[in-house]
Amino acid sequence: MLILRLLRLTLFPKWPTGPRNARRLGLLLLLIPAFLALQMIHWVGFLLDEIFFRGFRSVKIREPLFIVGLPRSGTTFLHRVLARDSDRFTTTRMWELLVAPSVAERKFWLALGALNRALGEPFSRMGQWGERAGLGWLEAIHDVSLTDPEEDYFLLLPVFACFLLVVPFPYLEAIWELSRFDDLPGEKRRRIMAFYRSALQRHLFVAGPGKQILSKNPSFTSFLFSLRETFPDGKFLCCVRDPLEVVPSQLSSIRAGTRLFGYDVSEPAVRDRFLAMLDFYAKHALSALQQIPENQHAFLPLTEMRKDVKGSVLRVYARFGWTPDPEFEKELAAEARRGKSFESRHSYSLEEFGLSPGQVRDRFPELNARFGFAREGKSP
Repeated sequence: MLILRLLRLTLFPKWPTGPRNARRLGLLLLLIPAFLALQMIHWVGFLLDEIFFRGFRSVKIREPLFIVGLPRSGTTFLHRVLARDSDRFTTTRMWELLVAPSVAERKFWLALGALNRALGEPFSRMGQWGERAGLGWLEAIHDVSLTDPEEDYFLLLPVFACFLLVVPFPYLEAIWELSRFDDLPGEKRRRIMAFYRSALQRHLFVAGPGKQILSKNPSFTSFLFSLRETFPDGKFLCCVRDPLEVVPSQLSSIRAGTRLFGYDVSEPAVRDRFLAMLDFYAKHALSALQQIPENQHAFLPLTEMRKDVKGSVLRVYARFGWTPDPEFEKELAAEARRGKSFESRHSYSLEEFGLSPGQVRDRFPELNARFGFAREGKSP
C-alpha cells in the first residue's frame, strides 16, 4: 500500500541525495498519524453516508466545468471569478475539502457552525488561529482561507491520489505517476475516477443537485481523457501562460513547502521532474482538447484575461451556450475594475533555479507556437 511506503520512506529513506534531516523526520512522524486519523474519520463518514444519506448516489452531475491548464496561469483567479456566478455553479471550499468530504461530516460541521453563530461565535477565533497555523505555508501559492473556493483534488486524499503529496514525498514514484494520470492502467484510473465522481455527488447532495460543478485543478490537466470519459457532457477551460513565467512561478510557489520538508525545489533531481511535468501538461492539453467538441472546451491565455476579464468570461459563456445572469455580469464588471489595480506579491526568476530562458523555451515548442509565447525576451 502507498501509505506503508510513505511510512517506510519516512523512517528509512533510501534517497541518495534526498531530504534526511531531523526536522523533516519529526514533522512527518507528527503529521502522518494525524493525516491517517483524519482519513479514517472520512471513511467512517462515507460509511454513514451509505446508511443515512444514500440518496447522494442518484444525484446527476450536469455539465461540470473543469478549469485546467498550466499552474500559475490564472486558474485560481478565474475559479474565484466564476464562483461568483452562484446561481449557476457550486464549488468546493477549503473547509469542506479538509474536514467534510462526506455528507455526514458536512451536516455535522454545518450544524456546529449554526450553533456557533447562535452562541455569538465563541469558536470563531479558535478557527482563525487554526487556519493561520495549518494553512499559512500555502500562502506562497495563493491566498488561502477555509471559506475560499479551493482545488477539489483534495477530495482524492482519502484514496491517496492527490498530487499535493509530492511536496512531502518528492522521491515517491507512485505520486509522480499521478502527474501523468491518463497513462495509468485503465482499472486504476477508473477506480479513482469513480471515487471522485461519488465525491462530487456528495457535494451536490448538500449544496444543491440542480447546480453545476465548478472545479479548478491544474493537476487535472493530466486527467483530461479520464474526465471526458467520466463526464461526457463536461466543459473544459484551459488557462495558458508563457512558460518563461510559468516555470519560475511554479517552482517559487512550492519552495516554502519543500523547505518545510527538508529539501529545496531548486535541486536538479526535483526541479527537472517538475519541468517534465509542466512539459507533459502543455502537450497533453493541446492533444486532448483538440479531440473534444468546440462547444465543450476553450483556451484562455492569462494575458487575455488580464486585459479584459469580463469579455473573456462572456466569450466562454457564449461558446458553451450559457446565458450569464445580469447580477453576475455586474460582478464581472466589478472584478475587471479590481483587476486593474492588482499587483503580484511574488518575485522570482529562472536564474535562481539554475535555468536559462533558452532551456525553458526549448521545452515547450508546441505551446509557444500555438500561442506565440517566448519569441523574445527573458523570464521576469
